[in-house]
Amino acid sequence: MPTLVVIGNPTARRFEGAVDAVLREAARTGSDARVVPTTPTDAGAGQARDAVASGADAVVAIGGDGTVREVAAVLAGTGIPLGIVPVGTANLFARNLDLPLRDAEAAARIAVSGATASVDLGRVVLTRADGTREPEQPFLVVVGVGNDALAVAASSLRAKRRVGWAAYIAAGARRLGHPSFAVRGRFDGGPVESAHAWSVLVHNAARIPAGLQVLPGTRLDDGLLHVAVVSPRHLAHWGRIAAAGAGIARAEGVLRHRRALRVTLGAVDEPMPVQLDGDAAGRVERLDARIDSGALSIRVTGSEV
Repeated sequence: MPTLVVIGNPTARRFEGAVDAVLREAARTGSDARVVPTTPTDAGAGQARDAVASGADAVVAIGGDGTVREVAAVLAGTGIPLGIVPVGTANLFARNLDLPLRDAEAAARIAVSGATASVDLGRVVLTRADGTREPEQPFLVVVGVGNDALAVAASSLRAKRRVGWAAYIAAGARRLGHPSFAVRGRFDGGPVESAHAWSVLVHNAARIPAGLQVLPGTRLDDGLLHVAVVSPRHLAHWGRIAAAGAGIARAEGVLRHRRALRVTLGAVDEPMPVQLDGDAAGRVERLDARIDSGALSIRVTGSEV
């Protein structure tokens, strides 16, 4: 009998219904399932390590991007499939996988018995202003510096629980006219480049809430990081950026794209605010990101991502 470990965030919205749906699907498929909740001091990594050590055949994560990221970091490279039942705020990774966001039964079917695909995982090292270089950590969708990260930090926990991903959009809208940051970038060991940008986004996947794709054509299995340098000079440019994100226009001069295996971003005038997958991560002097190609086995709706 296959063993299935269900790791879930009990504080997430719709958690109990999602657990019930996964257990029903596990029973239907003959899997031996056990539920292990996350805790305030262990958001999923410790539970995932225990699942690997116990010989689990598959793992299901119930929660938002933070929970999924913690579990994915441990499962990467093991070949153990990860299923996802999204019950978080933005659910960016689930959106990029085209997983059901509101139908727990459908999501549970895919998480337990869907097809398996290999997808990339981003990895990043953050260096703080005092020179402290933190251990490498994963990201599923995006690392962002600048006003994007400040908007994430400004969206309150209460607002996120009440209105979901719209809290991020509202916080970002309030910062549309804020000044740019001076940033230095280096791509695959090339020459150092400088820019003034509202935000610089290093993507593993393209889609963000509201159906926009900051970098159309980006795939979770293309083995590349995709960098968006967002540099509007006045509020009217945001219309062009939004149109480009919807795939109906281009935004030359205000939205620049780069592709690379490795990306380094450095602060110029002041430490840069940073966010990982919609979670504020303070300020940094530098970040070094890389792509870990095909590192993660994921349950998906079909045979391709």
